[in-house]
Amino acid sequence: MTDDRTPALGLQLPHPQNLLEQDVLRLRAAFASVDSACDTLAALIESRVTDAELAAAVAALQGSIGNLNTTVTFLTASKVGVVNGQTGPAVTLKPSHLGLGPANGPSLQTITRDGLGRVATLSTTVGGQVALQTLAYDGDGRLAGVTTIYDGRTRTETLNYTAGVLAGLSAVEETTP
Repeated sequence: MTDDRTPALGLQLPHPQNLLEQDVLRLRAAFASVDSACDTLAALIESRVTDAELAAAVAALQGSIGNLNTTVTFLTASKVGVVNGQTGPAVTLKPSHLGLGPANGPSLQTITRDGLGRVATLSTTVGGQVALQTLAYDGDGRLAGVTTIYDGRTRTETLNYTAGVLAGLSAVEETTP
């Protein structure tokens, strides 16, 4: 393992010769450093510090962010083995690779209604994939559940009512066979 470090804070940097598992820990340390610098800066601002103290805290934060930028730059696509079935340079930031779904920007939506005018299904297209949501209602006409099928997964949400008022929701998600 190559142990490069940043000049200002001595944070460990990822390196093309290191294993991804090693460099992920280095990224975590860099994010923790930035988080700590932000927390210190917020505390100083809150306690009405002098201009010199504030300037020092801002400089430390800028250094942490610079170190993080350097750290991320060293984490190249060629170092990535497999992410959600995609390998190395083929890894892209598509919603499906990140496990994102219909809430992340539909390009088309189609709604169907039942005989009472309630929404029965909602078909949403995201990144070329169709997510189909089927809504079910209880005897009182309240929404009782939503089943969503998207990209090989099925999510079933059940709404729970107490004294006629929504009291909670439970959900189960599984891979569709």
